[in-house]
Formats: sequence, C-alpha cells, structure tokens
Amino acid sequence: MNLPDDLLAFLAATYPPGQREQAVRLLSEARIEDGTAPGARVLRCAAFASQGQLRRLEHYVALIALDWRDVIVAGEYESRDGQAVPVRNLDLPFA
Repeated sequence: MNLPDDLLAFLAATYPPGQREQAVRLLSEARIEDGTAPGARVLRCAAFASQGQLRRLEHYVALIALDWRDVIVAGEYESRDGQAVPVRNLDLPFA
C-alpha cells in the first residue's frame, strides 16, 4: 500500500533516519481484521499514537488487525476528567 504524502512527511519528522524505513513498512503492511488495508485515518492515528517509538507503532499496527476503532481512539482522543474527548481529526492530512 502506498502511504499518503502527509503521512510519509510525518514519519520523516517523527522517526530517526534509521527507523523510518521500518515505520513505513509497518504501516504499508497493516491490515484490518478482514485482511484489507486500513484507510489513511487509521494509519495516521497509529503513527500519531506511536509517539515516534517503533515498539508503540508495532503495538498499534497489531491493534489495527484486532479493532481499528481502538487505534482511532488512541490517535484522536485524550482523557479529560475520566472522559474520552476528541481533540484532533486525523481524517484530515497532517498539517
């Protein structure tokens, strides 16, 4: 799967040079539970939630295969006063 340009730029800015290729590979090979490729929103959420750490990205890519909705929550929501509150819309490209 070809990743969107904004996501590639985000990975380049977030991951050190020696880890970028692996981050791109992980997201390119990600699949949802039915075996199809996830949409850009889910991939952006996984990348954002990983906070530039490959182990976290591996976790979120594995989670995409189980329930991609949990990845959206990890990428777009924050906990405020014990409530999950949407704070970003990663359906839109990274700025």
